[in-house]
Parts: sequence; structure tokens; C-alpha cells
Amino acid sequence: MVRIIALLFSLLVFALPSWAGQQQVVEIEVTGMTCPFCVYGTEKKLNQLPGVDEAEVSLKAKKARIVMMPGENADLDAIRKAIIDAGFTPGNVTADVATGTQ
Repeated sequence: MVRIIALLFSLLVFALPSWAGQQQVVEIEVTGMTCPFCVYGTEKKLNQLPGVDEAEVSLKAKKARIVMMPGENADLDAIRKAIIDAGFTPGNVTADVATGTQ
């Protein structure tokens, strides 16, 4: 009986991430950044938006990658405004859906 419970528990733990749902991923070009402080400020603004699970900004690629919480949809106008409020210019947007969690 204990072995069966342990087996069921193990299956649940390993299978749980596949049940977590889908996350929307948005990539947006950001121009005007020149240093790591630019990246920090932009990431901070983006991470404060409702529904954002994680935001990463790359100075080298001049892009921001925003991962939404499962079931949440990105508000592109709010993302653009956050980038402008950080002092930079938003560019082209690419949105996709990733399965599971990261």
C-alpha cells in the first residue's frame, strides 16, 4: 500500500508541469539602451506589469522577452508604455505560446 501511494505521488510530481497550462511569450525590440542600468530599469518596469511571470531584457539583442503567467494574455499597450516610461523606444513585437512552465 505504501509503495502504491509513493508511486502515485511520484507520478503526480513529475507530471504536474505538463498540466500547468500554456504561457504566452512576447518578444519586443527595445531601442535606445546603452548600458546595464538601462536593462535593469526596463526589466523592473516590465516585471511590475500585471500577469507578467518573468521579463528579461538583452542589451546585446536589443530585445525584451516577457513570459506571462499561465492563462494570462499580454497587454501590448501596457508593455509598450512600460518601455517608454523606462526611457526607451519599443519596436516590433512577436508573440507566441509556450507549453508548460519554465
